[in-house]
Amino acid sequence: MKKANHYSDQFKKRVVNEVLSGEESLEYYRRKYRIGGSMTISRWIDKFATEELVPMSTKRKDSEEVAELKAELALLRRELADERLRREAYQLMVKIAEEEFDIPIEKKFGVKQPKK
Repeated sequence: MKKANHYSDQFKKRVVNEVLSGEESLEYYRRKYRIGGSMTISRWIDKFATEELVPMSTKRKDSEEVAELKAELALLRRELADERLRREAYQLMVKIAEEEFDIPIEKKFGVKQPKK
């Protein structure tokens, strides 16, 4: 049976602080410090993560996050406008095709089709 490692609270806090302020994955830090168990660092984060633990200089600024969210919102609005135009073009194309070829293209929901 494998011997369980015991880490000091100071070491755990240091690892949690590094994980929260870093850009790497939990797996990266688990391997870096040779910590066994895939959930060990996650449990440490649950136990030790507090607002005071991560220095303010390493925290992500709210203004940066707001700017990213605004950019994402603008992109989504453009995509929505494009999809609305695409829908209108499709509806117009169907209408013209129905008039030109005198055939029903759009399905009328709730109406039973005659059997052949």
